[in-house]
Amino acid sequence: MNKMLSLGKLIILSLLFPILTLAATVSVSVDKKAIYPGDVVFFTINAEGGDKVQFPDITDIGGYPITGTSDSQSTVIINGNVKKTISRTYTFSPTKDVTIPSFEVKIDSKVYKTDPVEIKVLNPSATASDKDSPVTLRLKADKKEAYVGEPIRLDIEFRKRVDVKADKVEITEPKFKNFWVKKIDGVSEKVDGNYLVKTYSYIIFPQKSGELTIGPTFAKVGKIIRKKDPFFNDPFFNDPFFNDPLFKMFNNSIQWKKIYSNTITFNIKPLPNNLEVYGDYIIKATVDKRKVKADKPVNLTITIAGEGNIDDIKKFDLDIEDAVVYSDEPKISTKIENGKYVGTFTQKIAIVSDHSFTIPPIKFTYFDQKTQKPLTKKTKPIHITVIGGKKSTKSETKKEIEKKTSSSKENGSNENVKEEIKKGLKATSEESSYFKYLLLILGYILGILSVIGFNKLKNLKPKRETALSKAIKKAKNDKELFEILLPYAKEDEFIKETLKKLDENIYGGKKHKISKQKLIEWAEDREEGY
Repeated sequence: MNKMLSLGKLIILSLLFPILTLAATVSVSVDKKAIYPGDVVFFTINAEGGDKVQFPDITDIGGYPITGTSDSQSTVIINGNVKKTISRTYTFSPTKDVTIPSFEVKIDSKVYKTDPVEIKVLNPSATASDKDSPVTLRLKADKKEAYVGEPIRLDIEFRKRVDVKADKVEITEPKFKNFWVKKIDGVSEKVDGNYLVKTYSYIIFPQKSGELTIGPTFAKVGKIIRKKDPFFNDPFFNDPFFNDPLFKMFNNSIQWKKIYSNTITFNIKPLPNNLEVYGDYIIKATVDKRKVKADKPVNLTITIAGEGNIDDIKKFDLDIEDAVVYSDEPKISTKIENGKYVGTFTQKIAIVSDHSFTIPPIKFTYFDQKTQKPLTKKTKPIHITVIGGKKSTKSETKKEIEKKTSSSKENGSNENVKEEIKKGLKATSEESSYFKYLLLILGYILGILSVIGFNKLKNLKPKRETALSKAIKKAKNDKELFEILLPYAKEDEFIKETLKKLDENIYGGKKHKISKQKLIEWAEDREEGY
């Protein structure tokens, strides 16, 4: 009996012994040891044989930040041996070769170390330059040396051999850091020998000088793989009815492969004299009239047309002495024509004056693409005749001078008469002092009564309608109202704000409400103030 008990104990101990003597271990695994730039690496630290596991706090690998973590655990019993594994997975995305270092992991208060793992980042240009590859992706540029603002044509060329199956292709745009980009609409397709070629094109404008790099970018090429699902392998599903894409969606999956492009490095030179615009342009200035009534606007239009980075042309400011100048925001329209980026810059300026004036030449300086030198183009001066206004002179006319001279002579000849009058008044002043004081008191009383009566009449009398208030009342639209108020832009902040709202209504599509009544009251108050 005792022997049987001892045998039973031995059997129980033999079952428990592997569990009690199982040593803890740590290991590290990665999903791939060779990647392309932009790929994500998953590496996992596995802790076996313990209950309490403390993983390291990892924030980065070789300077590349950890982008995510996840935990898992599993328990497996094999031939009576219980194997418990606790794991933590980290993700990061290196762009250069990097080594995952050794980390310390604490299992049941004992410290273990993982082995380091090397991750190799492959050069994508090696595959992109292989002309014999079944699928390639290439970046091409029409120039590799340019000035800041100079347009460069960049093409992304996807080549696929005609016998290669590609059920889905997704091309990722490159990162255009330090470039302003305009995509050319559409995709160019052609057959080049045994290859089908698709080209995606851009016009790019460098925004700073120095060495600028674009690429690599990548394309994902997908191939549909039929799932090995016994349910869909039933002969019942061989019917053509089930060839519909709706049914294929349930038993098919896409297997993706990444194809990387080359990189292109550009040498970008700065424009001289702090210039910002590059290209080939013409400039002209036109007015809607050369003769205008006083205080009525003349509309000047500045137009610049040509090829280049026309979007970088700045707003023009015009300064004309003794004139009110109101400038609209410029409007720029662009398009790609025969592979070139062309456009038109238009700015309208309203000018109001009460005397004749001259619009000075409008100057525009840019870096000319033909001569490769700074070039200044300017418009001709435009003289505007103002009808019914005052003359613009800097000295008095001969008649005005003669008039003042004769006036001063007359004043001199009358001095004797004035002296005689003074003497007469002095002689009689003593005799009439009583009446003088009496008349003074009476005049004072009558003056007070007159002021009171005048104020009462003034309050009863309605405000007189002025020519300006009449014009405001008759204005049929915002444009007419804008032209009426423009001469008074510098007089009043209220009018300046109203002109801004009118401008936004006319040219910006806004719908500001403009109170004519307030404008009429302003016009009448203005007239009374003069």
